[in-house]
Amino acid sequence: MNTRDEHVQCPYVASHSILKKRFQVHLVRCRKNFLHVSKVTCPFNVTHILNEPELDWHVQNCPDRAGYEHYRRGEEQAAADGATTSAQTREYPLETEENWDDLPPVPTYNPQEYAENAQVLRNLRGHSKSVKKQFRSNERLRLMGINRDKELNQ
Repeated sequence: MNTRDEHVQCPYVASHSILKKRFQVHLVRCRKNFLHVSKVTCPFNVTHILNEPELDWHVQNCPDRAGYEHYRRGEEQAAADGATTSAQTREYPLETEENWDDLPPVPTYNPQEYAENAQVLRNLRGHSKSVKKQFRSNERLRLMGINRDKELNQ
């Protein structure tokens, strides 16, 4: 074990010493083995696993409670000022002159039709060998025809 890395003791088994960055993963796995043990989770930090009688004292003294209190005071202050809170939805007016309803109708894109007229190698799936062989033969003729048409147009 590295002495530089910070280790945390498992609340279920005292002999488990886990790196702090892996602690949440360990808790999920270790909790499965100790379903019969009555432990409770701190409401401010899920890595704080305690015996039920200790919860009231811990909630009053939890170091992560400060973040919750700061958030709650900010919400109360915003409500007192009459400002909208971050939890409420805000509407932002979008000003644009573009209206998609005014555009002329356009036919929908058909990928099958496009592939039939483009120089794209297609593959047939889910058919018998004889049908696939015939399709490949037709594809060769189609692609040669497309190439021939391009040469004539140039």
